[in-house]
Amino acid sequence: MNPTYDWLRENDPVHLIEPMQTWFVSRYDDCVAMLLDDEHFSLENMPIANMWHPEVKNATRTLFVDEPDHSRFRGVLQDFFKAPSVLKRESMVAEVVNSAIARLKDQGDKEVDIEKQYAYTIPIDVLSLIMGLPKEDYQRFHDWAPKLNEAMIPELTEGQREAAGQTVRDVSAYLSDIVQHGDLQPYGEETVLSLLKSAMEQGIMREEEIVPQAVQLYIGGHETTLQLIGLCIHQLLKHPEELEKLKAKPALVQRAVDETVRVDGVSQVIVRRVAKDYELHSVTMKENDMLFVGNGAANRDPSVFEDPLTFNIERRSKKSHLGFGKGIRYCLGNILAKLETRLAINALLAEFPSVRLPDDHAPDYNHNMMMRGLLSLRVVLE
Repeated sequence: MNPTYDWLRENDPVHLIEPMQTWFVSRYDDCVAMLLDDEHFSLENMPIANMWHPEVKNATRTLFVDEPDHSRFRGVLQDFFKAPSVLKRESMVAEVVNSAIARLKDQGDKEVDIEKQYAYTIPIDVLSLIMGLPKEDYQRFHDWAPKLNEAMIPELTEGQREAAGQTVRDVSAYLSDIVQHGDLQPYGEETVLSLLKSAMEQGIMREEEIVPQAVQLYIGGHETTLQLIGLCIHQLLKHPEELEKLKAKPALVQRAVDETVRVDGVSQVIVRRVAKDYELHSVTMKENDMLFVGNGAANRDPSVFEDPLTFNIERRSKKSHLGFGKGIRYCLGNILAKLETRLAINALLAEFPSVRLPDDHAPDYNHNMMMRGLLSLRVVLE
């Protein structure tokens, strides 16, 4: 991947992927400009949505919107996901992480798949917690979460598409029932569902928009955070000198998370549709062409990041990475995802300070540029 990114930035910064009629842009400054340009680049009428089951397309309809609907939806939850609100819930998130550590200890295995046996449950339980679901129902989303993620894969057989549609129907019916009849503040404070319901009662959102908004948070918040936890563990164990820095100075953990996002991020491309013809480096992108904003390539641009391929948890850069995007669509849940990852790393190192990669370790990545991560991560718990 790195040699390809380097070649594209140097030789073909506006690369056409045929026959998809999709442009791949790889230089940092170009990517920033495009992410900030909501006139020429859009999320509405995305062709990929037409490949999904109608139930899946319907459940994600509040995701693929431009202004003013984008700000209308985002405004309902924006304060909830800001740092003061998220950090107020740190002890609750820590309880979820500690439960995951306890399960890991109870299994008693010396070698484990840290992705499936540890990282998997943390974000799904945190999402269920902040949604305001009854604790006894968390397990439902352990089963539903991977099916929701798979539902958005374009290349499904007809049988798989029907199964995806049924999963979305089941999740939507469950969430609709909770919104109508459940206690949406089980801990005595606002939750995602209580805020969405309140927005409906105030006329900010329509009733049919509430459940899709909640479904999208599960889709966007589980797989991404699961992969970030796994990738961060992987980077630290791959670079023992950085791991020792972290052990000596635990306050560096947040920088370790951000450096993972930069050098080995879950998001390698951000997808847009060209809304108006746009010229860049003497190349014209036509209206309705597709665009891959190559934020993964931009995050390794040597004109911005010194020694960009090096994982350095003490890195200081004048410009920020683009792993969570830029502009009005900057990842809403980024602070929560970083909190979960920070607590997951701290808890793992506290309980298993000598955790290491097995001698025959070989990373096994998926091939999803929009949701990149490890299929598994075996580690030895010393």
